[in-house]
Amino acid sequence: MTIETAAAFRDMAAVLRLRSGQNINKLAFVKGDWLLGRDKLQMNGTQWVARVDWSLYGWTMWWDGRIRDYRLGYVADGFVPPPRAELGYLDKDQWDVWNKGRDPWQLGWSLPLYNQASLEEALWTTDTMGGRNALAALMIAFADHFDTNPADGQILPAIELGSSSYRHPDRGEINIPVLDIIGWVAAPNKPRPPLPTAEPQALPTTEPQQVLEGPRASLTNNDMNDEIPFAPEWR
Repeated sequence: MTIETAAAFRDMAAVLRLRSGQNINKLAFVKGDWLLGRDKLQMNGTQWVARVDWSLYGWTMWWDGRIRDYRLGYVADGFVPPPRAELGYLDKDQWDVWNKGRDPWQLGWSLPLYNQASLEEALWTTDTMGGRNALAALMIAFADHFDTNPADGQILPAIELGSSSYRHPDRGEINIPVLDIIGWVAAPNKPRPPLPTAEPQALPTTEPQQVLEGPRASLTNNDMNDEIPFAPEWR
């Protein structure tokens, strides 16, 4: 038997990695470290291609430790998320019960990336000021480069994951992500994936009975920022 293409193996690898509808690793920036996936592999200094053309912006709704809804769109489409007041769930007493006092609707920016050598895919989502500044600088560089219309079609930035810091007068040392552009590559000929969706469901709105239902999942700030399930084709 002669194998002419390895595409079937890559497709099966994507199936094997499925975890409750999510088949792309999360990339997180935590206290100066870039960490990949559930195993939190150290990624500082690694090189990736940033799919700025597929970057996302909008709201993700969390309730009782789970993603319940989205209001997301592609930056390239000029998507403008609706005002927070139009999304409902404004009762802060309910936030205390189900979200540890935090607003269930979280506004964030997401950047898909892929590794040219390993073909690993990742998604970085941020809502911090340092993350927003890093992503804004990357988008400006992308827009400037795109406007020059490179004849070779190399419009995607190849980046190296780094970090820096500054001292805040009240909060001490603050770590910030750095996305250093080290080159440019052509975008692969692949269709843009669909936006994530959430299954319609009735949300719990009363305090659960712990004896009957068991303890609810603990909800942390990191939980509410990183996890967005996407379709398999992200490179």
